[in-house]
Amino acid sequence: MPERLDRVTVALNRGNVVLTWASRQALMRRLQHVQESARIRVAFEAAGASRPVELTGGQRTTLRLTLEGWSLDLDELEAMPQDVFALRDALIADLHDEADAAAR
Repeated sequence: MPERLDRVTVALNRGNVVLTWASRQALMRRLQHVQESARIRVAFEAAGASRPVELTGGQRTTLRLTLEGWSLDLDELEAMPQDVFALRDALIADLHDEADAAAR
């Protein structure tokens, strides 16, 4: 069972992104400072390590914006982990795909 507690999976349309538990914790700390992220935090807490985190389109947008700000925050004491960068990139692609599909 300990191996199940060392990562969390975020379900996206293009595929799942896996975060280490340490990265998840860093993300949760960052989300505490974003008022619109309460439901995102609830989704991460509900999913835990046993099932993927599933987010609505609005939650994915809020998370992407939060991660964009974090990636540009050069004075931040806690650097963005590499797997969170991968989540940011996957969210950008995922939301781009949705926008393309809606435009058709």
